[in-house]
Amino acid sequence: MLPQVMPMLAVAAEPFDSPEYCFEIKYDGVRALAAVDETGWRLWGRERADYTARYPELEVLRRLPAGTLVDGELVAFDADGRPHLRRLLRRHGLTDPWRIRQARHWCRVRYVLFDLLYHRGRCQMQEPLVWRRDMLAEVWEKLDVPDLEFSHAVIGAGTTLYQQVLAAGHEGEMAKHLRSAYRPGKRSATWKKIKPPWRSR
Repeated sequence: MLPQVMPMLAVAAEPFDSPEYCFEIKYDGVRALAAVDETGWRLWGRERADYTARYPELEVLRRLPAGTLVDGELVAFDADGRPHLRRLLRRHGLTDPWRIRQARHWCRVRYVLFDLLYHRGRCQMQEPLVWRRDMLAEVWEKLDVPDLEFSHAVIGAGTTLYQQVLAAGHEGEMAKHLRSAYRPGKRSATWKKIKPPWRSR
């Protein structure tokens, strides 16, 4: 069975450009990790809380190769394609199976993938981020599942992307060093969260 690792955390930073970093949208959602093995799939959060039963539509994760462990964000998008955190949190607090089934109609949740920690049972956390993301993109493209999205990134142009994502209504951006290892449960300066001053969360 794959380990139930804790998510790697970022430090706060100001917008910047660097060819050593990739920049991606910081989605306003709920952080979650997912594992798939021969016994099924599991989804959990920062305190290792089990989210599996809360999001039955993500059973499509079974289509990932056995021995896969990924990191990502649970996001509820509105009609304009912007994350709707309040709607997501309303659903996230549900535990009754009937209410959860009904919630799928008014709050469809997608899982946005951004890192690959295990692939076919092999730990990839010490591999460079750019290598992990390339492999994750290949795995994701073969799935072609609407409920699973890949967090695309740009290299170098962090300031431009920051302006674009704020204009589109997103929370901010993430900057990650291309050669960074994944450090479970650790806050590392190789990952940076960049948000405007009025977003303190």
